[in-house]
Amino acid sequence: MMFILNYMRNMVRLMAIIALAALTGFLMEGCEKLPPIADNTDDDFIPVTDVTDVNTSVVVGTVSLGGRVVPSDATNQTIKWSIQREEDDIEGTLSGNKLTTTREGFVVVRTTVKNGKAEGENFTKNFYIYVDPFIAVSYLIFDGSLYDEVGEIYLGATVYPDDASYTDIVWSIQDAGTTRATIDGDILTTKAEGMVVVRATIINGAVNGRDYTQDFNIFVSDDSETEYPD
Repeated sequence: MMFILNYMRNMVRLMAIIALAALTGFLMEGCEKLPPIADNTDDDFIPVTDVTDVNTSVVVGTVSLGGRVVPSDATNQTIKWSIQREEDDIEGTLSGNKLTTTREGFVVVRTTVKNGKAEGENFTKNFYIYVDPFIAVSYLIFDGSLYDEVGEIYLGATVYPDDASYTDIVWSIQDAGTTRATIDGDILTTKAEGMVVVRATIINGAVNGRDYTQDFNIFVSDDSETEYPD
């Protein structure tokens, strides 16, 4: 009787061992079929290769230097600005990418992208910024006639002196009067007779960083035979 019991116990143990071995083999085979876990930490990092679109020719005063990281999908994009060297006592200061100078000369500015090349390795690039003297706008002369018919009128003006530091004109309506005037860029559209006052603005065109402004009175009529005042 004891012989039979021992025999049955041994058979149970053997069957358990066989089952465990079969299960282990099945699990191992399944693991072999699974793709390896990839470490994409390095592959996901996109380094900075350049900083471009920096304004290297400016005028005395406060100006934006611009700046753009290349490539546009670089992992780290924040540019920090610092002054490396000044010449001719221009006394330059930086606030972000805005450079403030008091006189002409040049300044060396460094752009830094922290961890731009790799973790723990910054990207840096220096730029020579040439600062030209500021020349203020003196006055504008309206191009064309200040007397026109109802409809569309092109707005344009000549800037004096012609070497003024800033010459781009932004137009706006100060007083539409009875003309029901609207403006889109440099096109003035009137719908009725009357006088409309338009303003030409040149950003930073005056001294001390102020805008230069000058108003023009434009008389419009729905009759080409209308006699305008001298």
